[in-house]
Amino acid sequence: MKVTLSIILALLILTGCNPFTASTPAALIVDLDAVAKASGRQELMQKELEFANVRLSEQLKLVASQLETAVSDEKEKIGDKPSEDERQQFDTLLLQAQQQLQNSKQLAVQQANVFRSELIMEFRQEVADIAQQIASDRQAQIVMVASFDALWFDPVADITDEVIAIMRAQPPSPAQQKTPIESSTAPQQEPSQSP
Repeated sequence: MKVTLSIILALLILTGCNPFTASTPAALIVDLDAVAKASGRQELMQKELEFANVRLSEQLKLVASQLETAVSDEKEKIGDKPSEDERQQFDTLLLQAQQQLQNSKQLAVQQANVFRSELIMEFRQEVADIAQQIASDRQAQIVMVASFDALWFDPVADITDEVIAIMRAQPPSPAQQKTPIESSTAPQQEPSQSP
């Protein structure tokens, strides 16, 4: 009987079911959306994105105004009866101005996307640092993001509320005080007035 009990205990320990240790999940789960909402970070990031978009829109308006002025000045310079050469130069200038405006719009979209990605990555890193400490304290081996791919997990493995509590208790991080990037959508140079 003693041998059988020893064999059962050895099998339980080998299969990971150690009856002598507290049940600690090997994997922990954190819901990033819930953390972002509850910590106020989602609202903060949304405001920062809106501010960045307003700045980019203002800079695009400035670019459009500068290009429109350059085209208007050239049109006034060539007058009502331009020569064929002047007409071609004007058409080239107009095409360059339109292309430059399109490039500035594309650059603004790219900058907005980069800024958004940076905000998300900084938030994820902050959550990861906190989650890593919780996992270390619990001797867990991995922290996963809750997603629709997970069909079920033990609520004991969910550390979302702990992460939220720690984030709320911490002073604002540099990521929370981040100011939107300066845009470089302003034209690098005026469209050339010669072909």
